[in-house]
Amino acid sequence: SGSLSALATRGVSAAEPYLTRYVPALVLACVLPVMVLAVIVWTDPLSGLIVGLTLPLIPIFGVLVGLATRDQAASQWRAMSALAGHFLDVMKGLPTLVAFRRATAQSRVIASITDRYRRRTLETLRIAFASSAVLELVATISVALVAVIIGVRLAAGSVDLQTALVVLLLAPEAYWPLRRVGTEFHAAAEGTATLEATADLSRDVTRVGRDVTDCHLDRPERRLGMSLDGVGLTYPGRERPALAPVSATVPARGITAIVGPSGCGKSTLLATIAGLHETYAGSVELDGQTPAGGDEWRRRFAYLPQRPVFVSGTIADNLRLGAPEATESDLWRVLKRVALADRIADLPGGLGADLAEDGRSLSAGERARLALARVVLSGRSWILLDEPTAHLDPDTERIIADTVTDLARERAVVLVAHREALIDIADQVITLSAETPPAETVEAAAETAEMADESGVSAPTTTDSPATAHDSTATSEGSARRALWGSAVVGGLSWASGVALTALAGWLIIKASYHPVILTLVAAMVGVRTFGIARPVLRYLERLWSHDSALRLLARRRVQIYDALVPLVPGALPGRRGDVLASVVDDVDAVLDEELRVRLPFREYAVVAALAVLATTLIDPVAGAFTMATVLAAGAAFGIAYAGAARAENISVAVRARVSEQVVEATQTATERRMWQASEPVLDTLDDLAGAATRATTTAASASSLAKA
Repeated sequence: SGSLSALATRGVSAAEPYLTRYVPALVLACVLPVMVLAVIVWTDPLSGLIVGLTLPLIPIFGVLVGLATRDQAASQWRAMSALAGHFLDVMKGLPTLVAFRRATAQSRVIASITDRYRRRTLETLRIAFASSAVLELVATISVALVAVIIGVRLAAGSVDLQTALVVLLLAPEAYWPLRRVGTEFHAAAEGTATLEATADLSRDVTRVGRDVTDCHLDRPERRLGMSLDGVGLTYPGRERPALAPVSATVPARGITAIVGPSGCGKSTLLATIAGLHETYAGSVELDGQTPAGGDEWRRRFAYLPQRPVFVSGTIADNLRLGAPEATESDLWRVLKRVALADRIADLPGGLGADLAEDGRSLSAGERARLALARVVLSGRSWILLDEPTAHLDPDTERIIADTVTDLARERAVVLVAHREALIDIADQVITLSAETPPAETVEAAAETAEMADESGVSAPTTTDSPATAHDSTATSEGSARRALWGSAVVGGLSWASGVALTALAGWLIIKASYHPVILTLVAAMVGVRTFGIARPVLRYLERLWSHDSALRLLARRRVQIYDALVPLVPGALPGRRGDVLASVVDDVDAVLDEELRVRLPFREYAVVAALAVLATTLIDPVAGAFTMATVLAAGAAFGIAYAGAARAENISVAVRARVSEQVVEATQTATERRMWQASEPVLDTLDDLAGAATRATTTAASASSLAKA
């Protein structure tokens, strides 16, 4: 559920720049260079030849670097999924960790995992940024080559000034779309991995189970009972069966108990009967009809697992899961039948009281009776109960046994039992042997270790993690922010190099139009080459430096949030587990976005603007004043974009929290919702949240577009 939550929140966020920035840039890169090249060839064939020979180098380098980035992006996504899954497990077990004084050790584990995620991300970005730097270097040197050659030709008098200026202005436009593709490529890397993960998930879902869409099961007046013929089950990838073949007949009324030692497959048999395992050996016939599977089959059964599962919502919502049309009087009637009416009436709100996550607002016995009340209310003719009295006190056990006895007068009850109180009231007992002891526990541990090794994240152990892992991510916020300012200066110098390249190339062309001695242009030629190389190199260093600093800041923030949650246990944590998961895994990434997409560009802009105003003022005070006015106008445009993005981000944070909460809750209650055919409400909620997220994104995009215009 943690991995799915990360896919639905962080994954979707990663897919957005791929679809909205990289794909449009790719389309533009296929069209614009060809058009510009045609105009350059028509204006000056020699310059067109130079551009035509250098343009193919950019996609060739892009493909080569892209192949190397693909595997790194998949590895980065596995690290993110492992981080999400591990933190969700920690949140589930936080009360136990606090009770055994192991919560602080988990702080070091989270720091270690986050640091691994940082290193995996940087490995991906190092190659992706190298792609962008190589493409920009090739493009910049190519433009510089065009400028120098046309300058020399202009000085020799073989080309006129008008042609030289047209070529010089158009040449960068031929390379710019391809450079933009390289710039956006790192956004596409994680987005591609996300879309592939979604596609793999969809394929896995469609592969599961047999086709039961053509199966129509009616409710015949005459009930013949159930027949099990050699029913067995072996999980995919396992050698030993989870359930050895079982054959038996279950009457249409009365109590049938399934008994046997732990691990012999009792719960697996019950789930197979319920239609939750749609691929199995043998056959299950109900009133002479097969197969066991599909919603039509499951509508015949009311299923209560060993650990009652509750969906988010009120007590009434949980009771109506199997009977949506039940009235309030029906709810009170079944609650009275399981001796729970007085307890529910005492709760604030009664039936409208919110049932805390996992039903924490009720005791274990009350949860068992509430789940049984839901079964009673459903009115379904076959009742499947998996150890309904496990871990309960004698009084609650007696209440449940009496209720089961009443149900068995009109319906068939099949239950898994260990305790004598339920076995004694059974009309029939099916005994499973332990001939094939399950090896799932050991195999599952091996699979977990293998998956952890593939994702680059080791399973947490009970021993303290090395302090070095914690220290590496515990960099103070002050030093991280100073490093971000340093990267902003480097980024500003990169942009300034681009400005200097343009200015020097322009000076070179104008100077050459006067046909000077060629040696007077050598310094300008060297300067064009120097600034052409400095721009992509400085940009590469700035991006790596800034991302590393921001990721260290992010890692520190995750650990701080976890440390802040520990003192709240065993009290109430803020929000549900999915909400907290979104805050730590996804929303904390907003720190990265804010630093890199909002603050860093503004700092770089401040550096370049200051240099531009200073340079133009030294040349001409009037020009300096005009440049200052332009700088302020651009700052106002930035303010418009920032205001729209900030408002949209506030909405997005709330939406991501709700989405994560819904995905975690839906995944953990998937079996229950599937059994009661109650998946639509959570899907409708996610659909509404998707609409809210879309509106927020549109608001931010509109503000950004207005600012750019």
